[in-house]
Amino acid sequence: MANINTIKTSYVSKPFIVSAVIILFVGSFIGAVWLMTIFNIEVAPWFGQFFQQHKILQINGFLTLLIMGVGYMIVPRFRNISLPFVKYAYLSFVLVLISLITQVVMLLETSILSDKIFFAMIVITTLRVLGIIIFVTIIFLMLKIKPKRLRLSDYFIALSVTTLLSMNIIELSEMSSITYPKGDTTMPRITVADPLTYIELWLLFPLIMIFGIEYKTLPSFLGFIRPRNFVGLSSFILILSCVIIGLLSIVSEREILILRSVFNIIFFTSVVTFSLSVYALGGFDNSEIVHLIQGEKKARYILTVLHVKISFILLLLGIFIAALFSIPYGEDQETYRFALYDLAIHTIAIGFIGITISLYLLMMLPPIIGKTVLFTSLNKIPLVLIVLSLGLRAFGDIILAQGSSVPNFIYLYSSFPILKILNLLLGLSGWLVLAAMVLFVITLHRSMK
Repeated sequence: MANINTIKTSYVSKPFIVSAVIILFVGSFIGAVWLMTIFNIEVAPWFGQFFQQHKILQINGFLTLLIMGVGYMIVPRFRNISLPFVKYAYLSFVLVLISLITQVVMLLETSILSDKIFFAMIVITTLRVLGIIIFVTIIFLMLKIKPKRLRLSDYFIALSVTTLLSMNIIELSEMSSITYPKGDTTMPRITVADPLTYIELWLLFPLIMIFGIEYKTLPSFLGFIRPRNFVGLSSFILILSCVIIGLLSIVSEREILILRSVFNIIFFTSVVTFSLSVYALGGFDNSEIVHLIQGEKKARYILTVLHVKISFILLLLGIFIAALFSIPYGEDQETYRFALYDLAIHTIAIGFIGITISLYLLMMLPPIIGKTVLFTSLNKIPLVLIVLSLGLRAFGDIILAQGSSVPNFIYLYSSFPILKILNLLLGLSGWLVLAAMVLFVITLHRSMK
């Protein structure tokens, strides 16, 4: 396979990735403040109106724009061609960005524009769908150009963009049933209209895109080993079944609980088989490789192995937590379900998608910015902060799951100094993710030459 950093690339991806990173910072800031309120740390009451923007910014903004930018860059590079239809690619960027900005503004003004909000949101969502249709069309036209090998990678990429389009079309079709509450926004209520499976499906499109990229690149990064083709094909069939079952579960008029359970079982199995196909959790002896390489190459290799292993372990853990979502437990089912809902989403989103993206950005940025990015031991610091943040979040959600109200456990015993400190640590754990992002940018800048 050609070196991924020597293929000529269009700069179309740059505005997508830059915008996505900016939106990520804003969305993560809102999420960090929201987490503070969940653990009884007071913030200005007016800030509550921003909480509903967290999901919108992270999914419709960050993940959508990032995957579009990555798709426009990686698919042509896998074929060693220039990106076709550049003007249409820029048009897709403008449509999605305008849709996002308008949606955020409109939702902040729901009290003023309540009589027009539904029509406006339909128009806004339609703009985003049109931008994504342009993106999907360009990707499929490029996928028709056959690569020399590892064709299965294209199947993952095709499924990823199809899932992205499908979820946006479903959202557009359900616009009339969406409500925009202005009341208590401290903790969202888990309803049939917004089940955990629905959020998992939204997270599937970046996850499957990552699988497509990793299938073609990760084995060579780990030791010049081809992926296990049969196991990889099994993984694709399973993840395809997972998407189909997930879509059926959210478009059916009545929620079918068995579909949710089957969805998570197949999801878990597909991740296990994929990790086996690309040697993500081992499966070969790399001691000789580690012994032979030195300096920056060794740091790059060790950091890659570390990121990959941790990200897949957290992904499997997140899916396992999601599978527990439907099991009755505790006195307050809403609190218990919220704790699992929160932990499953963020373990998958931050633990797998976030960690993997941070690794691949280090590899994909050189052709975008025109500079070499060196790997150093400093690149481990953001990873440590992310894992620490998720650990604190998990501990906090376990506490929430035991209480009769949020945050009952800590509120009842907040007179004890040690629990006050614990409450503060749990509430501020979201800021560790922001700190990891800031340090990632700083270490990235220091690693450039």
